[in-house]
Amino acid sequence: MKVDEHFKETNAFKLTKLSLFFSILICILKFLAFYVTGSIAIYSDAVESIVNIFSALLAYIGTKLALKPSDKEHPYGHTKIEYFIAIAESIFILLASLSIFWKALENVLSKKGPENLGIGLIVIFIAMNINLLLSYIMYKQGKREGSPILISHATHLITDVITTLGVILGILIVYLTELWFIDSIIAVIISINILYLGYKILKDAVNSLLDVSLSKEKIEELIEIINETIRNKHNNKIIIKNFKSRKAGRKSFIEFDLLVPGHIAVQDAHDLCDEIEKRIQNKYPEISVLIHVEPLK
Repeated sequence: MKVDEHFKETNAFKLTKLSLFFSILICILKFLAFYVTGSIAIYSDAVESIVNIFSALLAYIGTKLALKPSDKEHPYGHTKIEYFIAIAESIFILLASLSIFWKALENVLSKKGPENLGIGLIVIFIAMNINLLLSYIMYKQGKREGSPILISHATHLITDVITTLGVILGILIVYLTELWFIDSIIAVIISINILYLGYKILKDAVNSLLDVSLSKEKIEELIEIINETIRNKHNNKIIIKNFKSRKAGRKSFIEFDLLVPGHIAVQDAHDLCDEIEKRIQNKYPEISVLIHVEPLK
């Protein structure tokens, strides 16, 4: 078990370090494209890349802290810190959106059109493909570990890919039609999209800090595992009551009362609880199970 945890931790650190390196590289490429073209749409894409750098840095720090083992002051571990990191990332995203909108407004008022669009398109196309590969790898690992940091960062990266694709299409239109104001319109659309992304990440993180429950589908599956274990282990009437669940980063917690007939031996009730916990954690090792046994009246 220790080897597997170390392996997952190493993968998370490798990915966040890799993401930080490529986020810096992509940001440089996009600002180079902006410098060459003067395109406000490319500028908006480059600003979002600055957010990616902060996001990658926060993902690295957050992953390291979240994987710290539980201690006396934090008996449930440190996994919730991932949500604070996600909130910080959402704030960066919201500020980036305002910066892009302001730059687009300045561009409209100055009536300045982009130049050298061919070179700019090539540069941001390369940056887009790097981001696409990185976001796919991070999303897969985030799902594997159940990490909100890796998943939110990967989601941000794929949004950046979509943004860059929109910029490429918009620049092509500007290049073919010479309608310079389309460049600013694209930037405004991007800023609105980024604003929505920041809102969504912020909302999800706050909900999770308020101990949001597991999905309805997962709860139903867990209750079925419990009922099946009871049927296989005992013929007596046993009832599940007060089932509760919550998420805390990559960890989840469930607790419930198990009402058993009074004549069942304490050892038998204990063995049943052990079997339920074992079957749940065999399928969902990230779930911590707490069972309170009560006599059935």
